[in-house]
Formats: sequence, structure tokens, C-alpha cells
Amino acid sequence: MIRARFILLIAMFWGSIYSQETLKYSVSGVAVYKSGVVLEKANVILMDTTEKVIARTTTSKKLLKRYGGGQFSFKDVKPGNYKLRIITGEEVDINHAFTMADKSIELGTLYPFKLFPDYTLQNYSDSTLVLMRRIPTNPISEDKINIRHIIVDLNGFAQTVIVDSIINTFVFFTDVDHTIQDTMGLDTIYYIYNDYGVFIHQSRSMKDRMKELQQRDGYVIFNNGDTLNFDNIFFEPVMNNPDVATFHLADSAGKAVYHSLFDIYKIRTGPSFVENSVKKGFWNGVYTIGAIVGFQMISTKSFSPAVKLLPDMTPPIQGNYGTVVTIIPVFTLGRIVYDWYKDKRSNYFLPSNENTPFPINMFVFSFPEWVWEKSQPIIKPIMNSRLIKWWKGRKLRKVQKKAAKRKSVSG
Repeated sequence: MIRARFILLIAMFWGSIYSQETLKYSVSGVAVYKSGVVLEKANVILMDTTEKVIARTTTSKKLLKRYGGGQFSFKDVKPGNYKLRIITGEEVDINHAFTMADKSIELGTLYPFKLFPDYTLQNYSDSTLVLMRRIPTNPISEDKINIRHIIVDLNGFAQTVIVDSIINTFVFFTDVDHTIQDTMGLDTIYYIYNDYGVFIHQSRSMKDRMKELQQRDGYVIFNNGDTLNFDNIFFEPVMNNPDVATFHLADSAGKAVYHSLFDIYKIRTGPSFVENSVKKGFWNGVYTIGAIVGFQMISTKSFSPAVKLLPDMTPPIQGNYGTVVTIIPVFTLGRIVYDWYKDKRSNYFLPSNENTPFPINMFVFSFPEWVWEKSQPIIKPIMNSRLIKWWKGRKLRKVQKKAAKRKSVSG
């Protein structure tokens, strides 16, 4: 009895080996470039999971340079797991993994693509390295988010969110307190930065304030309450954990002192800011005179109002300067008083707390920006006209024409 069982086991063992030797199938497919053109006469390598080469072949050529092509096949392939590599001659080869079971398989059309490592979802704790000072926020429950963002509006209110996307006029985000999706207009946002101290959005108002402060005197108030007088200041242009450099005439060595922008609550300029007020007041006066003279020219349908502002070059030199002499000084003095009353010398950066706003709004009016916005109803129809679209698309048409020629030659 025992002998019979032993003979049966031996027969089953050799039968399984014989079946594995005899059960062999075929695998086939078509190799194609990323552009969709079939890949002719390309080397095809069949390997096992350890990348040991089992067989090689090449893809077929087109019939009459028009039909088929790119096909390959392997016969007598045992069941198991395999890898397939097709040499494209480009940056990325065709790589494909498949399993041969109990029948022949058709892999279909194979394209080159980059293989990415497998990613498994895990529970992450918020272990971000603190590279800068975060705004103190309300306590929130423990979350599984790696990177969070701080949105600060022009009034100084801040909130912790996860930014989903930013378009021309809006930012889309998820509030971390309530996990509710929401939006904000970019025209109300001062800046947005993330846990790594990288600014992902800066408003024009913030950029203008840093530009006006550049190379002026004044003093800094830090979030810890310390103050520092300076004779010159410079903002680092790269907004990745940015530094602010201050220079001091008392330091005979002339070395800069560097501070993190995230430590600065307020920067107030000194007497040198009057220069900025005078410059703005002068141009406000010039714009006003231009508007008045332009309106008079339209009303009278004549250039005489503008000509009267020009001096008479024949001796004795005379001219109508009353308008200029009156309006420009008045506007200049008015601008100085206005900037003093509105405290334009104070520039706030990082709020001291999430729910503690700035004393003043940080918006900076820009006349060119205002003109651009008001002119959009006129500009947009022009930019969307067929002539402009045709002109913008000329380079694309040229590239497409060259691509069509290359395709026709290769076909």
C-alpha cells in the first residue's frame, strides 16, 4: 500500500513538471511612439521578474510603408510573471509587466511612459520642521496634513487653510478647522505662505510697500515687542524664508543686520518718506492739469488750451503759468498732509495673532492698475478678435506645419 502511494506521488510530481514544460503560450502586442506612430524594427526584450533575458525579437516593418508595422510576438512562453522592454531610442523606453496564466494573451498597444514607484497611503502626523514663526492660531484638532497655508487679508486677519488652487481672481482652499471648502478674491488678500516659509502669493500692495520702503530710514517693530532704528533697509527679492537687511550709520564697518520677515510686525519710515509724498503729489497735480486741459480741448475742439500752457519764446518770455503754479504745489502739500493723516508711513507685515487685525488697511492704490481694469471692456473684445487670435497663433501654426511634414516623411 505504501509502495503504491509512493509511486502515485512520483507520477504526480513528474506529471506537473511535464505539464509545465508542455503548457506554453504566446504573447503579442504593438509598439507605438508617444505621438501615435508605430515603432518599426525596435528591439523587444522578454525578461523574468529578476530581469533575466528570456527571449529577444524586433517589431515588424510597415507593409508598403503604409500598413501595419510595430507588431511583435513571443511563442512557447511558460505561465508566470514577466517584464517586457521595447527600446524606443527616445528618452523613455516602453516598459510593461504582465502575468501569463493558462492561455495566450494579446497586450494590445503599448506606449512609452515613466514607471513611478508604488505609493501606499499612510497616516502622517504634522511633523513639519518649523523654519519660521507661524502666526498664533486658535487650537485645532490633530490633523494628518503635511503642509498648511496661512492666508492674510489686507486688514490683517489670518486663517490657517489648505490651498487647493489659485486662478487669476480667486484662491480656492479648505478651512482646517471645519474642513469646509471656500474661496477668497485675490483683491482682498495681502499674501499667502506655507509651513516652509515660502510665499505662494504676494499682492501688488505688498510688493509696492516693500518697494517704497527700500533704501529709506525708519524703525522696525518686531512681534516680540523689540524695536530697531535703521538708516537703510533692503528686502530680499526671493520670497523663500526671506530676510530683511537693515544698515546702520553708527556701524563704521557698514555691515548689514539680517532679520526674518516673519519676525517683523511693523516698519515705520522716517523723514525720508516725505520724498515719496512729494513725488506722488507732483504727479497727481500733473494728471489733474492734463485732465482739465484735455476736457477743455474736447469742449472747444481746439488745441489752444494746451498751447496757452506753453511759454512764448519771443522776448519778453511770457506764458500762462497760473494753473501749473497753483495746482501742483497745492496737490503736493495736500499729499503730504494726507499721507501723514492716513499714517502712510506705517507698513504692517505679519499679524501678531490670527484674530488681531492691522490698525489700517494695507491696500495701495495704483493708477495704472485702475486704468487697466477700467479699460478691460474695450481691450477684451480687441484681444478676442479674429485678427489678434490669428496673429497669436502664427507660431503654433508654424510648429504644426513642421510636425506634419516630419510625419509625412516618416510615414
